Amino acid sequence: MSFVTIVDNEYIFLRYSVYNGTVFFNLGVSINGKVKKLFLISCLFLFGCNNDEISMSPSTDIKLPSPTQSVNIYATSAGNFGRAFMLSSAFSSNVSQTIIALGSGNLPYEFKSINGADFKVIGLENKYESINNTVINYANNKENNLYLGVIDISNGNLLSDEAFSYLDNIYIVPEGTSLLGYPEWRINNIISFAKKAKENGVKNINLVLWDSIDENTLLNSSSQIAKLPSNGVDYYFFNFNEMAKKVSLFKNSEGLLSAAIYAGAINPSIIDSDIFVESKSFDKDKESIVLFGSYTRNEINTSKTNQIEILKNLEKIIDHKKYNIIFKGHPSEVSVNNWIQNNNNISSSSYFKSFPYEIWQVVGGGEHKYTYNNVSYNLYLPKVPTYIYSMFSTALYGEDANKIKVIIGYNKVKHENTEYILTNEVDGSAIEDRNEYNRWVDWTKNKNVPFEMTFDWINN
Repeated sequence: MSFVTIVDNEYIFLRYSVYNGTVFFNLGVSINGKVKKLFLISCLFLFGCNNDEISMSPSTDIKLPSPTQSVNIYATSAGNFGRAFMLSSAFSSNVSQTIIALGSGNLPYEFKSINGADFKVIGLENKYESINNTVINYANNKENNLYLGVIDISNGNLLSDEAFSYLDNIYIVPEGTSLLGYPEWRINNIISFAKKAKENGVKNINLVLWDSIDENTLLNSSSQIAKLPSNGVDYYFFNFNEMAKKVSLFKNSEGLLSAAIYAGAINPSIIDSDIFVESKSFDKDKESIVLFGSYTRNEINTSKTNQIEILKNLEKIIDHKKYNIIFKGHPSEVSVNNWIQNNNNISSSSYFKSFPYEIWQVVGGGEHKYTYNNVSYNLYLPKVPTYIYSMFSTALYGEDANKIKVIIGYNKVKHENTEYILTNEVDGSAIEDRNEYNRWVDWTKNKNVPFEMTFDWINN
């Protein structure tokens, strides 16, 4: 049994269970996107004179809290990750009205949650003039929050004084991990944006970051973003898995999936095998082992060959009675998908054609519904991964490190006859990935996840 109270987009929950006459209470608190300690309290309840029988029949009719009288506005394209974050944040929040101004050229989409929150996808061109008008048109006299992609801000774009004056809080959303290595001029533009916002009455400017990052380590690092808190930009830490709990609580996955289509985060053609392709041996009851792939723009055969060899090795080392192998590649890397499709006699891998991992992580596996152009559809997604093998990926910052078995770097390949053969030479992309890995380990303290080259991982 669960009781949930949500205040200003954060939540407190109380869960209890009864076992052999003892009632166990778990109290959880999420503050600023971070889940604080859980307290376990046990109480013994005695009923009757002889204590032979204990019974509790709590009501199962739990009324969800009414939305806070606030408006959240999500605007500007922020890449695949940014759109996934904005949508997940939108449908895990508990405010009276949410405006999603992502995407363009689609009909408006509206959704009302079971506890009365209103969602509207309006779609607009990626211009600050349009964002200004959206803020002015939809702001109310309570609290108004705006989520903006970091790219335009770091390029020097500003809202109008009037639009700023309507806002209470602004959240700056990253496009990916490139933010972590921004040069000084980009950071200075973010600081200038924050200064102008506060001059016009904005209370708080927040840079959105993964809660796996250790704040003290970040503040003491040489990264340019370390100087933001002393210049008016606070850190706002979030967790996709916590978003998933709230989306589930409010039963908002249908709205999230539908909005994702209108916002351009996923392709409108997501029916059946257009999203996820099951292998012949795929079993819905099995757990998932996932390989996150990547893409080397200038050397496509490098990424293709390395990933195929990794999949071949996974076939040898996993327990097929317990796990499905799932390939979640880069949207630009379709050659591996083609290889799986053409070699299903030797590969048991299923694969995603194109679907943001973070949205899968938030809505979870199983049967889902979504609506597009007033028609309802069903969508099946596999279980979210129990274990992850990965090239370095932004998604790793948002996942439980205990799931991540290894981060893998690419080796160079050589062309022999009609085949590409893996060598033990390090590819240039692996050097970049190792640098990203080193920063990830330093900032997240996840020191138990190894980095190995493809050739070494296969042959050890």
